[in-house]
Order: sequence, then C-alpha cells, then structure tokens
Amino acid sequence: MVISFLKRYFFLLLAVVIAVSGYIYISVNGKEYEYVRNDFNSSSGITDVRIENDSTGKADIVKWETTEKALKIHLKSAAPGKVFILIESPDSLATGILYVHSNGVITKDFFFGDCTGANTAILWIVIYLTLILVYLLAKYFMLEKRNFYSYDNVLYLGLIIFAVFFISSQIRSIYYKNGIYGAFYLAMNSSREFILFTLPLVIITTVFVTATNIKLMRKEGRSWRNMLGVILGLTLGVGAVLPLIIETFMQSTTIIDVHHERGVGRFVEIFLEDSVASIVAYLECILLGTIITGIKTARHIPKFDKDFIIINGCQIKKDGTLTPLLRSRVDRAIEFARMQKDRNGRPLVFVPSGGKGSDEVISEGEAIKRYLIEQGIPEKDILPETRSTTTEENFKYSFEEIRKFHGSDFFNVIFCTTNYHVFRSGMLAYKLGYRVEGIGSKTKSYYWLNAFIREYVATIVKEKKTHILMSVVLLLINLIGTILMYISEAVLF
Repeated sequence: MVISFLKRYFFLLLAVVIAVSGYIYISVNGKEYEYVRNDFNSSSGITDVRIENDSTGKADIVKWETTEKALKIHLKSAAPGKVFILIESPDSLATGILYVHSNGVITKDFFFGDCTGANTAILWIVIYLTLILVYLLAKYFMLEKRNFYSYDNVLYLGLIIFAVFFISSQIRSIYYKNGIYGAFYLAMNSSREFILFTLPLVIITTVFVTATNIKLMRKEGRSWRNMLGVILGLTLGVGAVLPLIIETFMQSTTIIDVHHERGVGRFVEIFLEDSVASIVAYLECILLGTIITGIKTARHIPKFDKDFIIINGCQIKKDGTLTPLLRSRVDRAIEFARMQKDRNGRPLVFVPSGGKGSDEVISEGEAIKRYLIEQGIPEKDILPETRSTTTEENFKYSFEEIRKFHGSDFFNVIFCTTNYHVFRSGMLAYKLGYRVEGIGSKTKSYYWLNAFIREYVATIVKEKKTHILMSVVLLLINLIGTILMYISEAVLF
C-alpha cells in the first residue's frame, strides 16, 4: 500500500522535497550575497559604496571591489526590511535595492529576487521538470505500444512539445540570474515565446490552407466544412496576436489603470495576456501532437497476421459505382491483402462496410463487394456488411458479421479508411472495445489537408471536457504566478 501511494504521488512528493530542500538551502546560504553591477568597472572611478537602511532593514558591506568588467559588493544581512545601496562616482550616483527577509536571506530587486543559492534551487527545478519530461516520454511510448489510437497519445505529445520549451525558459532564468521572480516571469512568458516561435509556421500554414481550400471549394462547392482550414488558420493567427491586442486595449482604456508600476491593474493585464497565451500555446501543441499522431497512424503498416479487413464505406456515385475516394480505400485494402499473402501466404477475408443512403441506389457495402469481384477477389473471400450509417456502426455491425462467420471471438482485424481518418477511426474502435489496427489510403493534397483539419476539430470537440479541464488548470497556474509576482513587486516589497 505504501509503495502504491509512493508511485501514485511520486512527483508531488518530489516537488515537496525539492521545495523544502530549496528553502533550507537558500536559508542557510542566502544570508550573504554578492551584489554585482556590470555597468561599473575599474575605470569608472567609483569614490564610495555605502548602505542606506530604512527604518527596519539592515545589511552590512563586508567588502567591495571593481574588476575590468564589473563592481562586486559582498553583503551580509543584519535585520529584515528594505535596503538601498548607493554607488558614488565623480559624475553620478547609482542606487540598488535589496530586501532582507525574516530568515536573513538577502534578495535583489524583488521580494523573490535573486539571492545566494537561487540558481542552485532553480537548477533542481530544471532537473525535476526534466524528470517529468522523461516520464512523459516513457508514458507516451508505453501508451503508444499498448494502444496506437489513444487520444492520450496526442495529449502526451502536446505536453512533451511544450515541456521542452518550458524547460528551456527555466534554463534561461539561471543564465539571467533573476532568482525565483525571474523563473516565475519566464515561466509565465514561455507561452508567448512559444506562440512567437511558431508564428511563421502558422502564417505559412494559413496561406497554404487558404490556397488548398480555394481549390477544394472550386471542385466541391462552398460550405463551412470546406473552409475549416482557413477558419482554423485564422483562429491560430488571431490567437497569436491576441495578447498584443489585449495589451494595446488595456494600455488605452480608462476602465482600469495599468500604468501604475505596482498597481493591481498592471497585474490584471499580465494575467489576461499570459492566460490567453497559455491556452493558445496549449491548443497549438495539441494541433502539433495531432499532426504527428495522424501522420504516424496513417503511415503505419500493421503486422501481417490478420484474418479480416474492414473497408469503411463512404458516399458512392449515383450509378452505384465507387467514388475515387472510396475506390482508393478498396485498392489500399487489396494491396495490403496481397502484401500479407506474399509475406506469409495468409489469406484475408474482406468486409466491405456501409449501408444504403437515401440518395444511393445500392448499399455502400454491396458497391464495394462488386468492385472487389471486378478486381479478381473471390466472392467467398468477401463478407459484406450493409446496415451501417456511421463509422461506429461500421465497426459494430462488421464485428457482428465476422463473429457469425468465424464462429468465435479469436481473430485479428484490420480496417482501411482514408489516411486522414485513420487515427479517429481507430480511436472510435478502441472506445467501442474493438482492438484493431488501421491502414490509410492516399487522397489529393488539397482534400487531405482540409479533411485532416476537420478530424482535428472533431476530435477537439469530442474531447472537449479534457481541453476545458486543461484550460482551467492553465488559468489557475497563471493566477498563482500573477499573485506571486504581485506579492513580490507590490505588496511585500
């Protein structure tokens, strides 16, 4: 029971251990601090360096020295409160701000600013985040091996992509030496950086999708479905600049004052901008995860040990023959059957699946059967299913026919559909309890891209509870970060 508890809450317990260890480490080492100014050096002619304590705060200068590149002041805490450093030269007077905490730790510029030991503590955080990244990678490969069509694969891929970018922001905070405050700031700003980093890709994709959508609408008519690619591209484009739009609006509005450096309004603006950026970055990561997963599943070649191959039906022509889209699915199924036969001599039974629509002369299953026979497939190797009207029913009724034909539940099944539809079809099959693998047939590029975006949008809608939950979590994280920044800059400092 203890082992089970540790496994379940390992990262939470590790986070507590790192937080406590970091606090202790900083508390022990942070009572002394080396204040460095890179805008002063040995040639600046510094005449004096002194401390001006306020009514409570106090720190002592142990020593100060100049090098060719900087001024270094070695300090030791004495009493908690705000402390000012005055640096005099013949023609100027510079100031610096420190805060002495109740435990004697000296921080620079902010309440949670840089201090002795801060970089070490942030390094521990980076190691912790890296462990989480390794865990996500291991979990992803394990899940992919267990279920190639799980939506968790998309979620994990999206989180992995963003985790890499997020960890890089924390590594930069070590370089800039801005302490815990700097780590907060860069963490919250990492979403904006991610959006800016991917903006060229979004622009290129939007232009390309617009061009393909125009071609699609010319061939298949105007409809909102045929414009989904443009809509999604524009949405991501607007999302990328939305934080800037919010900033422009907040800077010009009189509803709330955002110009006061330590006022509440400024931090409300920070929260809104970073929250929007986080959600947009999350959706972009999910899109990238969906693209990668979709391509992998579409290009996947299953093991050659199958007994049945379900061909998912779709609209047929008015004369009962197959459309190019459906014919490509059937040709791909025949190709796989021949590959398996050549590899190990194992035959496949074809299960053409699809009912008769109100505007169709025969069922899709029957139309596919006729085409299979034309291609030289013996009728005894064809098991048509002619009742289904949806992808879910394709699997449900096809498996019913297979069980009747086979006489048991022990058989291996593969399905064939168009490349953009493989992942979502496999996901639907697994949710219905069917353990299957899929192969994808090719389609024209202008159609493939728009159809793939349809799949992405459909999957987002189907998993909307997951995405709403993740959005709420991101809002809470940004709220906590903003509050900590407000405490550091405005309240306690």
